[in-house]
Amino acid sequence: MPAALAGPLGRLRSALETISLGQKVVIGLLVAGLGLGGFFFYNWITTPTMAPLFSNLASTDASAIVDELNASGASYELADGGGTILVPNEQVYDLRLAMSGKGLPAGSDTGYALLDEQGITTSEFQQQTQYQRAIEGELANTLESLEGVRQAVVHVALPKDEVFATDEEDPTASVLLDLAPGTQLSGQQIQSVTNLVASSIEGMSPEQVTVSDTSGQLLSAAGQGVTAASGDARSQVETDYESRLAANAQEILDTVLGPGHARVSVRADVDMNRTQENSTVYADSGAPPLSEQNTSEEYTGSGAAVGGVLGPENAADAGAGGGDSTYTTEGNTANNSVNTTVTNTEFAPGAIQRLTVAVVLDGTVAGNLNQAQVQDLIGNAVGLDQARGDDISVASMPFDTTAADEAAAEMAAAREAEKNAQMWSLVKTGAIGLGIALLVLVVWLRSRRRGEEEDEPLEFDDDVMAELERLRVASTRDETTVLDRVTDNRALELEAAERARVRGEISTMVSERPDEVAQMLRGWLSESGAKS
Repeated sequence: MPAALAGPLGRLRSALETISLGQKVVIGLLVAGLGLGGFFFYNWITTPTMAPLFSNLASTDASAIVDELNASGASYELADGGGTILVPNEQVYDLRLAMSGKGLPAGSDTGYALLDEQGITTSEFQQQTQYQRAIEGELANTLESLEGVRQAVVHVALPKDEVFATDEEDPTASVLLDLAPGTQLSGQQIQSVTNLVASSIEGMSPEQVTVSDTSGQLLSAAGQGVTAASGDARSQVETDYESRLAANAQEILDTVLGPGHARVSVRADVDMNRTQENSTVYADSGAPPLSEQNTSEEYTGSGAAVGGVLGPENAADAGAGGGDSTYTTEGNTANNSVNTTVTNTEFAPGAIQRLTVAVVLDGTVAGNLNQAQVQDLIGNAVGLDQARGDDISVASMPFDTTAADEAAAEMAAAREAEKNAQMWSLVKTGAIGLGIALLVLVVWLRSRRRGEEEDEPLEFDDDVMAELERLRVASTRDETTVLDRVTDNRALELEAAERARVRGEISTMVSERPDEVAQMLRGWLSESGAKS
């Protein structure tokens, strides 16, 4: 062993021999904890931060990129079911350039990139087809960016241009969505898809877009629009309105009968159609006429009256009916100002067409309750309108409380079990804490007692101290001194009896207090070694 390590190792060994077993255990646990913590900290420090290299990859592209990464020895991780490849953050740009140099990800040219491949010999049919494919690709890429949509396929039907506007047809589109597992689009999201597609194509309306998913579920039908969105909105409005009215009525019944002794159900028929009403009303203003015209005509004359029978018989009557005639005609035309009122009224959706309310009372509690009063109270609480056709029914019958009693018993048992678990958890925690405290206390008391014993001087009589001093001095003398003393037989004989007595006392002391004697001897040996 090198001399430079002998001293520190000796001191460490001496220090370990002086401490107790409990202190050794505590020191060992602390060293193990520090080593384990340092190991995890080192792993955390040395683990690189991962960043996406490519996302939304096709299976073929992901496989090719993984092969290239394995060949180059770069570390990577897969996420999103293999669609995303993660690499160390500091290597992202270098690896992207390397993969791009090898044509990865290859993918397929979609969107308006297809228009870059046209040449001067491209026919009109090819140009139209490429343009249609470009629109479909761009729409598919846009829809795939929506949350929950893994892949989208869009087909667009563009009608041919016609000479007459009346012969033109509307463009249509169909969308197929591959949704992530557990994803279900709401009506508002489906409406967003239809509006997004329709707004991207000239002349297309959202009603001309058909949306379906890979499971075959029809989300939006052409010609019908997004029925799911309106259905969801209608259902939400009705549910909110019914819940609000039922809560008002339930509060009254709970106050009268107590909680759990009455049940109210409200059914609301909500009109979600948006309507508009136009009306024009005319009224006399009473103001002077805007313009007025008076006409008057008078006539005075004589002559035979016109009439008679055709033919020869007319001559006989030619002189009949003769005489003077006079008439006067007067007329007045006045253009009066008229008040005109034009009213345009637009009714927002959400009007209540009919309400039906059902009230059930617990017969065991509401036996003497006046049901007519209950009906009036509930009708006023929900705003019942008899003219609108609203209806309410109140019935009293005993409630079946079996399920409620079982649920209450289960809840009580669960609360008791939770309470017991919390109590045992506290007991375990307290026991562990108490054990640790006792262990620390025992270790501390032992170390303190050992320190007190070490500090306490050995109380020997004078003869014992003289013999011990003689042994200590004898151990430090050289061999010559020892031989001289050995040859002095007479001195040894005189001291033999006394030494025997002292040695007996030393043996008794060693057997009774071995730790103190050993510690004292180690100190003497250390001093003698230092002097030599």
